[in-house]
Amino acid sequence: MGEGTLQAHRGTGKGRLGMTNKLHYSILTLDLLWLTAVSLLTHLFRVPLVGTHGNAAGFLYLNAASVGVAIVTWTVLYSAKSLDGVTQGWHFPSVFSQVLVASMYLIGCLLIFGFFMKFDYSPFALLLLGLLLPVGLVTIRFTAWKILKSRARMSRTRRVVILGNGRAARELADKIQKHPEMAIQVIGFLYPHQAGFVADSIPSPAAPSSSHSLGALALLQEKKVQELILTETVPKGLETEKFIASCHSAGMRVHFVPKWYEPYLSRVRLTEIDDVPLISIEPRRLPLGVPAIKRALDIIIAGILFFMTTPILCFIYVILRPKRLAIVKERRCGQDGVLFWMYRFNVDRWSSDLVGSEKFLAQLSLTELPQLWNVLRGDMAVVGPRPESPERVKHYSAWQKQRLTVKQGLTGLAQVYGLREHHSSEEKARFDLQYIYHCSLFYDLSIILQTAWTLIYRLFERNQEREAGGSEARREGREGPQPLRDQTLSFEG
Repeated sequence: MGEGTLQAHRGTGKGRLGMTNKLHYSILTLDLLWLTAVSLLTHLFRVPLVGTHGNAAGFLYLNAASVGVAIVTWTVLYSAKSLDGVTQGWHFPSVFSQVLVASMYLIGCLLIFGFFMKFDYSPFALLLLGLLLPVGLVTIRFTAWKILKSRARMSRTRRVVILGNGRAARELADKIQKHPEMAIQVIGFLYPHQAGFVADSIPSPAAPSSSHSLGALALLQEKKVQELILTETVPKGLETEKFIASCHSAGMRVHFVPKWYEPYLSRVRLTEIDDVPLISIEPRRLPLGVPAIKRALDIIIAGILFFMTTPILCFIYVILRPKRLAIVKERRCGQDGVLFWMYRFNVDRWSSDLVGSEKFLAQLSLTELPQLWNVLRGDMAVVGPRPESPERVKHYSAWQKQRLTVKQGLTGLAQVYGLREHHSSEEKARFDLQYIYHCSLFYDLSIILQTAWTLIYRLFERNQEREAGGSEARREGREGPQPLRDQTLSFEG
């Protein structure tokens, strides 16, 4: 059973990897062409990157060297930060913010290069580069995404069933749904239960029924299933082995998720020793130096924001002064579960009776501005999982407790995807652990820009009635694809 499963998995992965690499390098090539084109445009506007510097040969050399540095820098950033805009699914605020931050990095590298080479760049040329480069790069990604979706609709869809009903199974179904270019349709879940198998609906169970392996195989064939993905350990026994072997013999491709894999907490590597596959599951750790860099960034950003928002803080304080307590403090769990007092303006954010200025403050999360003081004190970070109360934390699963391995934040990935305090810890943990894995200065700056996008979006929507879970239309605008429609596999007899 194991050998057949692995061979099917490796064969499918090779084709998928080839498509991914082709897309990856195609977008990179278009990026570099656009970068070169923007450099030429600066010449058309008679503002080359490098001003007149000595003779004509030296002038051409410096400009060519600057373009070369820009190309190398972008290639490194593109590969290191997965800037293709497709790998993690299309989400416009995320794609735009990452491209914008990468463009800032690029300009910074050009300035450093100019400093060491002892020449100055034209400020207007750098401004043109900063404006035109992100616009073209986002357009490239948007066009690529549209083409992929169009090709996916025209191509033959592969019908897939996921064997499992745990967190890994649900995460995998969600990720597949975010990638229409893969042309995969998840039609349901199947998982072992007592002497047979149970078919489950998506996204939640709906009167599942059971059957033995032959009945399960007949159902899969009836539904024209082409691939089976194992996301959890199946019980040992003749019935299970017969089912997997029958699926393989029936022409279905079989994939599996390693037994000890935890979403966002493990990195999986596949190596071979004389055709014997070894699957390595490695813990994900923050790169050396990231905590120190994050702390320095927190102090700088929080200090600037505190200074800039001081008039707003004073104005809000005056508005709320009649309440006797304009600012309240609440007990929260920080990094490693350490308790601290978190500050916020005294507004009942989830009250249905909010009107006027208090409703405005709650909708734009201006009630959280006093937490800039928590950031300066070191209790919190600018970016990180939102801190939760000790009452919530004591009910955390082992998976959710990983949120506490870093400093809690003023904003985070879960928040820019529309999740707020009233959403479940399980929902937020999925985004928070994804942030922890990718934690870096680049990612923090990207999330800060996405937070600004989210607040602007709320500002334009503030006259709309706020619902407890957020309307589906608003979530689609901020969060991308919605959950998969309910499609039930049922067994007869």
